[in-house]
Amino acid sequence: MSNVAKQRLYEKTIVDFVASEDGAFFAVSHDQNFLKLFRQTLNKELIIGTDRIRTLSEENKLLSELKSPFYKDKKPLLVIERVLHNRSMLSFIKNMKTLHEDMHIIVLTSEVERQVLILLHEIGVSNFITKPISVNTLIEKLAFTIKPQGKIGQYIERAKKHLSKGMWDEAIALSDKILDLKPGSAAALMVKGDALKAQGQAETAEASYLEAHKGASLYLEPLKKLAELYKDEGDADKQLTYLKKLDRLSPLNVERKISIGEIHLEFGDQEKAGEYFDQAVVNARKEAQVMIEEVKRSIAEKCLDRAPATAEKFFRSIIDDKRGTLKKSDIETFNRLGMALRRQGRWEDAVGEYEQALKISPDDENLHFNRAVALTEGGKHRQAEQALTRVLDLNPDFGNQSPVLTFNIGIMYSNARKPEEAKRFMERTLKLDPKHKSARSMLKDL
Repeated sequence: MSNVAKQRLYEKTIVDFVASEDGAFFAVSHDQNFLKLFRQTLNKELIIGTDRIRTLSEENKLLSELKSPFYKDKKPLLVIERVLHNRSMLSFIKNMKTLHEDMHIIVLTSEVERQVLILLHEIGVSNFITKPISVNTLIEKLAFTIKPQGKIGQYIERAKKHLSKGMWDEAIALSDKILDLKPGSAAALMVKGDALKAQGQAETAEASYLEAHKGASLYLEPLKKLAELYKDEGDADKQLTYLKKLDRLSPLNVERKISIGEIHLEFGDQEKAGEYFDQAVVNARKEAQVMIEEVKRSIAEKCLDRAPATAEKFFRSIIDDKRGTLKKSDIETFNRLGMALRRQGRWEDAVGEYEQALKISPDDENLHFNRAVALTEGGKHRQAEQALTRVLDLNPDFGNQSPVLTFNIGIMYSNARKPEEAKRFMERTLKLDPKHKSARSMLKDL
C-alpha cells in the first residue's frame, strides 16, 4: 500500500470514529500552537465539525464538558499533557480511565524514561505524542489509537467487543480464529482467558494467560490477569509471585508496591513488607522530583529569549541534580543550556557543555551540530568544519528537509574556506526554497 493510500485509510478511520461510534475529540494543553494544530487538522483537513472538537487549557474544564448534555453520551478521545502547568496529570489520567473506561487517551510528553512510559501505559494510556508533531503524524497517531490498522488487530478489537457484551462463546471462537492466523498471539490468548474466566473456567483461563506470558514475557497484561486470578482464587503465594514479576517490569507503580507489602504483612514478614512500603515512598518522591524538574524546565524555557542567564541557571540546576545519573534522555537539557550560554555570547562555555554531553552520547548528530554552531560563533571555523564533518558522517542526510539548516551548513563551509561544499549546500537550500535570496546571493559569490 502506498503512503498516500495509507494516509487516506488513517483519515477514514478518524472520520468513521465520529460517524459510526459517535466520537468526539478533546485536547488539554497549555501549548496554544499544538491546540491550533489539533483543531485545524480535525476541522480543516478532515472536515469534522467544530462541535466534535474541544480544546482546553485546564483539566477541570474537561470534566464539566464531558458532563454536558451534548458530550455525555459521546465516545471521547483525549489528548492531554503529561505535565500541565507544572502539575503531573498522572492521577487525573487514572481517574479519567476509571470514570470513562472506553476513553482513548494519548499523552503529550517530552522524552522521558522508559519506566515512566510503561507506568502511563499501565494506567490506560493508548499512545504518546512527542512535540513538535506534523499534521500527517498527528493523523496517524489518532487513527492507530482509535483502531488497529491491520486485520488481526481489527479481529482483536471485535473479540474485545464480544467480551464487553458478555458474549463469551463468540469471544473464544474469534480468539481461536486469530490464533489460527497468528499462533501464540498474546492479545488473542488474553481475550480467550478473560472469556474462560467469566465462564468460571479458572484453570483453563490460567493456562491461556500463562501461554500469553510465555510468548510475550515483557507484556504486562498477562501478568496482571494472573495476579488478579490468583487473588480471586485466594492463592496469595502465586499472587505475590506475579505481582513481583510486574514490579520488576514496571517498578514505578506505587500502589503495586503497597499491595506487595500488604501480602508480606499477611505472611507475618514485617521486615519484607517494610522494604516495599519504603520503596513506595521513594517512588512517590521520584514523581515529586520529576515535577520539580518540569517546573525548572518550564521556567528556563520562558526565560531563554529574554533572560538567558536565568535560563542557564535553571537548565544547569536540572543537570546538577542528576550528576552521576545522567542518561541519553538528558541530552536535550544540555542542548538548551548550550543555547542559553550562546545567547549570552559565551560560546566557549557552550562548547564545553556540548563536549560534556558528548561523553554521554558520542554519536548524537544534533550535539555535534550545535558544537559546530558554537565554534562558528567563536570564529573557530576550521574546528567547526571538523565538527560538521562528524555530523554528516553520522547522518549524510542531516538537514536535508530544512532550508534553514542547509543554508547554515553552507555558511559554515564557506567560513572554513570549503567553497565546493558550501556551493553544494546552497544549491540544496534553493532546491528546498527557490525564493531564498541569501542562498542565491551566496551562490553567486561562490
